[in-house]
Amino acid sequence: MIEIKNLSVKYKSNDKDFLALDRINITIENGDICAVIGPSGCGKSTLLYVLSGVIKDYEGSVLIDGNPINPSLHRIGLVMQNYGLLPWKSVYYNAIAGSKIKDGKDNIDRMYVDYILKKLGLNKFAHRHPGELSGGQRQRIAIARAFILKPSLLLMDEPFSALDEIIREEMQDLFLKIWFENRVSTLFITHSIDEALYIGKKIAILSPSPGRVKEIYVNPLFGKKDLRLNEDYYKFSIELRKKVRESWLR
Repeated sequence: MIEIKNLSVKYKSNDKDFLALDRINITIENGDICAVIGPSGCGKSTLLYVLSGVIKDYEGSVLIDGNPINPSLHRIGLVMQNYGLLPWKSVYYNAIAGSKIKDGKDNIDRMYVDYILKKLGLNKFAHRHPGELSGGQRQRIAIARAFILKPSLLLMDEPFSALDEIIREEMQDLFLKIWFENRVSTLFITHSIDEALYIGKKIAILSPSPGRVKEIYVNPLFGKKDLRLNEDYYKFSIELRKKVRESWLR
């Protein structure tokens, strides 16, 4: 279980404190996805930096199974919008990089690596370099790397926002297919209401800066087959948009 309790983060700006996050409370049950949506500058990325261990100076607590978050002990996968790949290394090397650092090259589960690469359609590109592939394929490498790590927490920072609409939807479907097979506790940062509704089992709405949790919804449509063809999807999308607009205007 991931427990974020009364999390507040301040930055120094011109000798003054700037409050980025204010008393955030979010719980992610084991094997759940929480989508976090909010306007630009509301602290979404700050929240992710705390969970990834980059930001260590904060108030409140962040726990994984009851223990304070510690990147050197916990397995934390990270998928970013800019992929975070090593352009001079092969697809295969990029995919195993996280596991290699965490476990050592002799302890990598090669069968699992091959399984994930095949699931993501990357096995035939294993010896190519990222620069030879499309944006969608490079994003698949980043997703492969995260799952191959076998993380206890998966963090995704607007991973599909740079892709065109059709490729984005394909990547969302592919990600969920892999996720349902692995059930990794996931925090998914997005600025898209539709994506939050499609990806999130829970949906947390953040306020404009400083980021506060305005509401958390349990998504009744999560995991339904052919969700985009479901009338309830559009009904809930309209309702969610109204709530988001109200929260941000307030």
